[in-house]
Amino acid sequence: MRLSFFTVFCFLLLLLTGSCNQAGMPVTSEADSTAVEAVEVNDGKHTKEYITQRLNDIYKMQDDSKGCSERYMKLYKEASELSHLSGMTFLDRDHWMQGNDRDEDWSYSILDVTDIQPTTATATVLVSNYNEYEVTLKLVFEHGDWYVDNFLNNMEGGYGGPDVEPEIYDEAKEIQTFITEVKKDVEVSRRLVGDWGWVGDDGPELLLGFSFDEDGLHADECTIYRITSFEKPLCGVYDGELHIGQRPDNDAIDVNLKLNEKGDELTGHIMLKLPRHDYSYDGPITLRKNYFKFGK
Repeated sequence: MRLSFFTVFCFLLLLLTGSCNQAGMPVTSEADSTAVEAVEVNDGKHTKEYITQRLNDIYKMQDDSKGCSERYMKLYKEASELSHLSGMTFLDRDHWMQGNDRDEDWSYSILDVTDIQPTTATATVLVSNYNEYEVTLKLVFEHGDWYVDNFLNNMEGGYGGPDVEPEIYDEAKEIQTFITEVKKDVEVSRRLVGDWGWVGDDGPELLLGFSFDEDGLHADECTIYRITSFEKPLCGVYDGELHIGQRPDNDAIDVNLKLNEKGDELTGHIMLKLPRHDYSYDGPITLRKNYFKFGK
C-alpha cells in the first residue's frame, strides 16, 4: 500500500504535535496557544509600570464609572436601585478613600502589582486616611485597558480597629449579599400592598394600608380605629420583617410584624403610647389582609 505525501506529512505532525483534525490539519498545542496569547498581550499595557500608572490615574479620578469594571458597575447599579427601594445603605464608606470623611493629609501609594495575566492582575495599595489601610485590588483587562473589579481589605488595625479579629472585607461579595437579601425584602414589600385589619379582641384596633412604587413601600394608612391616625409613618421591610414607627409629639407607635407563607396574615408585636388619648399597649397583635372586624 502506497501512502500519499499528505498522509505521511500528517503522520509526522501527529508524532510531533499530538493530533490532527478530521480534515487532516494539525491541531495547535497548548504551548502554541500560550505563545499566541503572549503575542496578543505584548501591547505595553501588561507591565507593572503601565498598570501602576493606570492605577494612579484611576485614584486621581476616584470615579467608579471610569475606573471600575463592567461586572462591578452592574453590581453597583443593581444595589443602588435596591437601596433606593428599601431605604438601606449597601456601602458605608468610599472605597477609594476607605472612609466617609477625607483627612486633609489623605494619600495613597501603589505598593505592588503582581500576577499579571492576559485578562487579570492584582495590585496592593496603601491608603492613608486618618489611619492606614492596605487594600488589595482585583483588576481586569477589558475594552483595551485595566479596571478595578473588586476591593479587598484586611480589617485588622484598619477601620475595624486593633481589637478586631483579622477579616478580609470583600466588597463585591458584600454587595452581592446585599442584593440577595434586599431582593427578598422587596418581594415581601410587594406582597404587603393592600389593606390590613386587626384580628381578635385583646389588641389595639389597628388598620394598615400599603402601596409600593419606585420609592419603595409606603404606609398610606396607619390608624388606631376610633382613636387616632399616624400620618405616613416610617415603614420598611428588613430581614423579612415589617417595621413601622413614628413618634410625633407625645404619641408613639412601634410595630414589628412577620408575613405568613400564604401572605394573608401579619403577626408580631406592637407598642403604643397615646397619652393624649389615655391609651397604651405593649404586646402581640395579628392583622389579616382585606379584613375589617366590624364589616363594611
